Amino acid sequence: MASGAGRGAAARLARVLRHLTSPDGVSIACEVSGEGTPVVLVHGAGSARWSFGLVRPQLESRFTVVAIDRRGRGDSSDGEGYELEREFEDVAAVVRDAGEGALLVGHSYGGLIAAGAAQLLDGLPRLVLYEPPMGGVLAGDELIDRWERLIREGDRDLMVREYFREVAGYTEHEIDELTLLPVWERRKEISPTVPRELRAELAFRLDRAALAQLTTPTLMLLGRESPDWARRSTDAYSEALPHAEVRILEGHGHNATTSGPELLGAELASFLSG
Repeated sequence: MASGAGRGAAARLARVLRHLTSPDGVSIACEVSGEGTPVVLVHGAGSARWSFGLVRPQLESRFTVVAIDRRGRGDSSDGEGYELEREFEDVAAVVRDAGEGALLVGHSYGGLIAAGAAQLLDGLPRLVLYEPPMGGVLAGDELIDRWERLIREGDRDLMVREYFREVAGYTEHEIDELTLLPVWERRKEISPTVPRELRAELAFRLDRAALAQLTTPTLMLLGRESPDWARRSTDAYSEALPHAEVRILEGHGHNATTSGPELLGAELASFLSG
C-alpha cells in the first residue's frame, strides 16, 4: 500500500462529484470513480446514486463508473415541471459527456429512462436494462393519490414502506431490515419525487416500433423472485429490442443491487466487457 503504484490506484478509484447541465438547465450530479471504459448508472424511483453503492466496487477496477443523481434528488437540481422526456435528455447528455464508448445501465424506473436515452444516442455500444417498467404497471391513480396524501401529512415512513411492498415486491421482513439502514432517511427525504414518476410511468406506453430501430446489444436482467410486472415488462422490452438477451438472477428479485451485488456486478462486467 505504501508503493507509488498503490497510491496511484487509490487516487484513480477515489470518487469525484461532478455536475453537468442538462438541455433544460437542470444541474445533474455525477459521482465518478474507477478507471477504464465509462459506464453510466441510472437508479430507479425512490433512490439516488447511492443505490449502486454495493455494486460500484465490483466495477471500479475495470470501468470508470459514473453514477448519477436523477433530477430532483441528491446533489442534482430540479426543473419547473416533470416530463419523462427531460430525463431521457439528462441521461443522454451524461453519456455523451462521459466520453467515447460510454456504456449505459438502468435499474427499474432508471431502466425505462435508460431505454429512452439510448434512442437519443448514436452508436451506444452496450445497454443493460434491469427490470424497466413498460408503462402502466407500477401503481394506479388511487394508490398514487394515497401516497401523495401521506407525504402531505408527514407520514413519509409509511409511504416508503408501502412503496417497497406494493411496487418493488419486498417482504415485510426485508422492509424492516431496510429501515435499519442509514439510507432509509434519505429515501424518506426524496419520497416526494416518487408520485410524479409513478404518474409518468402510468401514462407511458412502450413504443415497440422505436425500440425495434435500436441496434445496440442489450442485456435484460430479471430476478427469479421479482414481481409479476417486472417479468411482463422484461418480456415486452426483450421482444421489441432486436438485439436483446435475457439473463435470470437466480435467488434474487428486484433488489439485487443490495441482495446480490457481487452477482449483479459480475453479470454487468461480463456483458459490458464483450
